[in-house]
Amino acid sequence: MGNVRSLPNKMDELAALTRHQREYRECSLLLFTETWLTALTPDTAAELDGFTLLRADRSKESGKRKGGGLAVFVNDRWCKPGHITVKEQHCCKDIELLAISMRPYYLPREFTHTLVVVVYIPPSANANAACDVLLSAVSRLQTQHPDALLLISGDFNHASPSSSLPKFTQYVTCHTRDNKTLDLFYANTKEAYTHSLFLPWAEPTTTSCTSCLCISLLCTGSLLSPAL
Repeated sequence: MGNVRSLPNKMDELAALTRHQREYRECSLLLFTETWLTALTPDTAAELDGFTLLRADRSKESGKRKGGGLAVFVNDRWCKPGHITVKEQHCCKDIELLAISMRPYYLPREFTHTLVVVVYIPPSANANAACDVLLSAVSRLQTQHPDALLLISGDFNHASPSSSLPKFTQYVTCHTRDNKTLDLFYANTKEAYTHSLFLPWAEPTTTSCTSCLCISLLCTGSLLSPAL
């Protein structure tokens, strides 16, 4: 997971990483914010062998013409493409949100399927309004699918939804952008995940670096699943 600040100019590197590095190749999910894809960008510009792409480009409802965008790459070896469904998609000036449902080849028996919510909250957003939208979406998903494993990930910038998600555990404790922790990962299960920081992608026109996080499942009890 990470904020890529333009996905197309990183696709060659990402394709090489998923081809040659096990940590990327065996990821069940790759979650990216600020893809900068538009309606004029074909899916072929962001294809990744062995993965199914789901994207939510920034729309005019955001009030902005550029930037934003969300992308989820689902590993075909983890989940059959026909078992992936977009549940919710939302874009406004305060938040961009994409929620998808997946029924992987293997899940612990206590879960019926997996729900993933990817979020981008812009620096200029009203944090309270953004958290309200997120909480509403999560509440709807939990009502519809009470026995699903629910994961929430993305770039939250200055927003802190933890108080709105008391039954979720937030697993990221390291800095993800310079000396700040802006990228977060929540799950509705405790003591299940650990994280590690991959080498960052440096921005070509700035000194800022965008780090990618690897979120991995711990082998605790019956909660066994491929790495995320």
